[in-house]
Amino acid sequence: MIRTTAALAASATLCALLLTGCGDDKASSAAPSSASATQSSGDAQVVDNVKAGAFVVSFRGAFPKLADGKDDAKIATILSDTCKEIKANKSEDDIVKSIVKRSSGKTEATPEEARAVYQMAKMMC
Repeated sequence: MIRTTAALAASATLCALLLTGCGDDKASSAAPSSASATQSSGDAQVVDNVKAGAFVVSFRGAFPKLADGKDDAKIATILSDTCKEIKANKSEDDIVKSIVKRSSGKTEATPEEARAVYQMAKMMC
């Protein structure tokens, strides 16, 4: 069941990423100035809002018990912090342990769930 849930989450995430890539470039002509401002903010925003939104939707769909009681910002922080650790070249096992701590709430995340969250986040970073 966990593998099915992880596969579903990964598929939903991939679909969301593909759909965000399909768009009209006319709207993004004014975006370079705002994009450079976002990039210059450094660690303030590790991933963009579209990826964070896709992650939140995927996380809520794949792990409803872990998402219970968490707002969207808290779930997006899981992605942001995981991306920071990936970019810092931490080991996968250390990152998974961190994800267990960050994603646990009313229900504690299992190592398998944390590994699935890691795989989702790795695709988004």
